[in-house]
Amino acid sequence: MAKQVNQPPKTPVDAVQQVYTALEPFDDQARKRIIDSVASLLGMRTGVLATEAQRRLPAPSGSASAGQVEQPGPSRPLSPRELIQEKQPTTNAQRIALFAYYREKVEGLARFSRGDLESYFAKAKEAPPGNYGRDFQAAVSLGWIYEDGADSYLTTKGLEAVEAGFVGKGQPRGASVAKRVGRKADKTKASNHRKQKRT
Repeated sequence: MAKQVNQPPKTPVDAVQQVYTALEPFDDQARKRIIDSVASLLGMRTGVLATEAQRRLPAPSGSASAGQVEQPGPSRPLSPRELIQEKQPTTNAQRIALFAYYREKVEGLARFSRGDLESYFAKAKEAPPGNYGRDFQAAVSLGWIYEDGADSYLTTKGLEAVEAGFVGKGQPRGASVAKRVGRKADKTKASNHRKQKRT
């Protein structure tokens, strides 16, 4: 009987679902060994975010063997502050999603409880939120975090939002007020101009 060949995933969500299905029967140690082996085969380091320089390295050609590919020198993990500077979140909900991303990608801690992410504001040298619970709930409502007690995690949507730098995902407080004030000033200026024309 011919072995059934799985179709390659078409989207990142499909890939996550296939990986989850494949790893589900194994215990945590076996899953870690499998993930580490796959990461090694792909030339990745687990638990460490790639630096900009590493992301720009050309992919190895198909003819080179793994032993012939020159590996970059040891990379340093990103700090929470560096990640803030790179991704430029503008709201506390975005920062919370970014901290979940940091825990998973840099520290290798994919699961967390609501309170686990609060300390990252200090680690990233960011002012703590006035209402952390509300901001955490906003990240949950946006679909970036799935909350399940101590087993909460960053969703695929959250991961994609962080990696895209939160493009079009909100503005810092005061930005919308500044826009409204600017529009009002423009209207006043136009109105004054029309009055001057009449006289």
